[in-house]
Amino acid sequence: MRLSLRKVVKYATFLIFFMVLNIWISYNVNIWRFDNFEDRGKVLQNLRRGRSEDNGGAAPLPAVTKSEGIHRKLDPDVLPLQKEDSAVLLSNKAFRFRQKQTLSYDETRVVLRSKSQESDNNLLLSDSNRFRIGVGKDAADTNISTHVQTETISKQSRDIKSFNTQTELNDIFISVKTTAKYHQSRLDLLLKTWYLLAREQIYFFTDANDKEMESTLGEHLINTNCSTDHSRRALSCKMAVEFDYYLASRKRWFCHMDDDVYLNVPRLVEMLKKYNYKEDWYLGKPSLKHPLEVVDRDNPGMKLTFWFATGGAGFCISRSLALKMAPYAGGGRFVTTAEKVRLPDDCTVGYIIEYLLKHKLTVVEEFHSHLEALWPIKPSQLKKQITLSFSEYSGKQNVINIQGFSEVDDPTRLKSLHCFLFPTFRECRGLP
Repeated sequence: MRLSLRKVVKYATFLIFFMVLNIWISYNVNIWRFDNFEDRGKVLQNLRRGRSEDNGGAAPLPAVTKSEGIHRKLDPDVLPLQKEDSAVLLSNKAFRFRQKQTLSYDETRVVLRSKSQESDNNLLLSDSNRFRIGVGKDAADTNISTHVQTETISKQSRDIKSFNTQTELNDIFISVKTTAKYHQSRLDLLLKTWYLLAREQIYFFTDANDKEMESTLGEHLINTNCSTDHSRRALSCKMAVEFDYYLASRKRWFCHMDDDVYLNVPRLVEMLKKYNYKEDWYLGKPSLKHPLEVVDRDNPGMKLTFWFATGGAGFCISRSLALKMAPYAGGGRFVTTAEKVRLPDDCTVGYIIEYLLKHKLTVVEEFHSHLEALWPIKPSQLKKQITLSFSEYSGKQNVINIQGFSEVDDPTRLKSLHCFLFPTFRECRGLP
């Protein structure tokens, strides 16, 4: 009898342990993996809502399903996506990517970093104002030594609230949309200029494998497997992957740039410090002098009107607003939304924010695209600008007016601009 009772107790204990373990795993495993429970709650709340208040009570946007491969439920007259489905395939990879990022807690700004990463390659990123604990990635390799720097904290008497809202370079996720066609021209120029100022914050989203670029950029070069053309669907496909990678990164700000843009990194950080990432901010500059008007497919004869920030000049979105965009743009849904309104990537961003979420675009005049005349900008004003671009129309160059390298060596004038802003770089030596 004793043996039987002992077995019962043994099996009961095992079952209870198994049930507790299962509950713990179910509670902790979450595909969103945002930086805090507040972020998760906002996204789940928006997902449960599943529709826009201004959409007449329409059904929620269709979710991704699995039927003979991954495809999307679009409107009846929209064909299933093909290569653009990579936005869905890469969404899970984006959330896994987040595990490799720096863990940052707003309440104390405690940053856990690998000892091997303590000497940051960024030229502008400074951790001198942070309470840092260097934790080895592998106990066997680094002996899990803890390097606690508390002297800097003790010397500063900041208010915690203002400390939390102070944006630094490490709080920004900078995505650059490019294509294989421009790897050797535009991307190469970018890597020699402003990329050097924020290499750990910049991720390049392209459409083909490039071993040479991969050797330089590593995991910061992401092949979206989207179409290589400049079509609406190809652009939206890349933006979908960009947005998912941003959500997974847990950064405070999402800033999108094209590969023909020069970004003045210090000015970007300075500008974002003026805005609270916990509030809803959509920062950029429209390319039109009037709101965009498109046909409302749900209401024939009606039009949708909204402003949007052109991707050619770049734009930034706060995390608070990005989380509210998740039901329409997260998990690859951005492609579905873009197909519904038949708009390219930057226009779809404006549609989601201004029309669906009813949050206005904040115009930042220091953003500049190739769609505006660039030569009137005076050299004395260049240091105040955040983004600048270049283009050529009918054989005429639309570039900034600045001295520096010859037009043969620097037809875009962006290399000369970089040396004008940061003359101590090696590539700038020898210039007058």
